Amino acid sequence: MNATLSFKEEALLAISRLPNKASARQVRERVDILAALRESETASAQGKVVSHDEVVRRFRVWNRK
Repeated sequence: MNATLSFKEEALLAISRLPNKASARQVRERVDILAALRESETASAQGKVVSHDEVVRRFRVWNRK
């Protein structure tokens, strides 16, 4: 992700790199991935993260159900 680009600029760049025959679904998926990455970077910068050990613990609890 390029911090100097706006989301719109970054999305347009990503879309331009898709093949000309890309479907609307592929375009939407690419933009959705970019949006999710932006959101996760913001959450991480705000300290809203979970350690790997905690993820493993939560998975084990969830997997027992």
